[in-house]
Amino acid sequence: MAYAGPFRFLLVIGFNDKIVYMKKYFLVGIFILALGGGFWYYRTQRSNAIKIDLPPAQDFANFITDRVATDTSDQIVDKPNVNTNTNINVNTNAPTKPTTSPTNTSVADKINLNVPFSSQAPTSNWDEPFQNACEETSVLMVDYYYQNKKFPEKTEVEKILVDMVKWQTDAWGLHKDLTLAEVAELVTGYFGQYRPVIVENVTVEKIKSFLNQGLPVVVPANGKKLDNPNFRNGGPAYHMLVIKGYAGDKFITNDPGTRLGADFVYTQANIMDSMADWNEKEAVANGPKRVLILYKN
Repeated sequence: MAYAGPFRFLLVIGFNDKIVYMKKYFLVGIFILALGGGFWYYRTQRSNAIKIDLPPAQDFANFITDRVATDTSDQIVDKPNVNTNTNINVNTNAPTKPTTSPTNTSVADKINLNVPFSSQAPTSNWDEPFQNACEETSVLMVDYYYQNKKFPEKTEVEKILVDMVKWQTDAWGLHKDLTLAEVAELVTGYFGQYRPVIVENVTVEKIKSFLNQGLPVVVPANGKKLDNPNFRNGGPAYHMLVIKGYAGDKFITNDPGTRLGADFVYTQANIMDSMADWNEKEAVANGPKRVLILYKN
């Protein structure tokens, strides 16, 4: 035993080194497996999404003339219960015309508006307020479409969303899930250059009519009903997105709820089934099927 002592010391060192190497290989193996699993999950989620050939994207300028539309105030039947200093219309009839009038009133076989995309968590920070910023991001995407602008760096978009939330806390004292009427009030108060119109009695054909005028459609929805494989935990209880086009029986959307939401395709049936305004009293998305259109002043 005494004779083997020095060799035993060397053997222990060698054995310990072997353990260290084994641990390193084990950790590398775990990392590779995790990386491969993440890639597999990403590919699986992507493959589960609906894929179509997207129509060419059209800018808002393609729809505009200098013709001034006639007043349609006689079509307004009600106003939402928000601040009386806002100019928000609720329309249950055919689509109203914007002040700057589009030329296209027919319904095409397919269409795709060039609405820029941003996730509601631009830098992948899903802490508040970004966890509940789908409303702000949806109207911001429409604003950038009308201005024919691309989004700046993600950190800058994040700052804009924070500023939109600050407007709400200054005006209302809090940031929360917004009914469509409150989103309209946010648009009026924050942007100023749009006339928000809430449209009731929504149908697929009515949505197509708006899109053919170059007007994106902001949609409130029960996120649990939306067929989006990229949502976590079955989707949000309340969500908002932008319909920017259609082809066949599919709607083309910009869905800010995931980083993969650009040109995300839903069936028209799924959108119509999921469409619901926020019911603030019951804290659930089971309100009327209505949408929001922004007209440029």
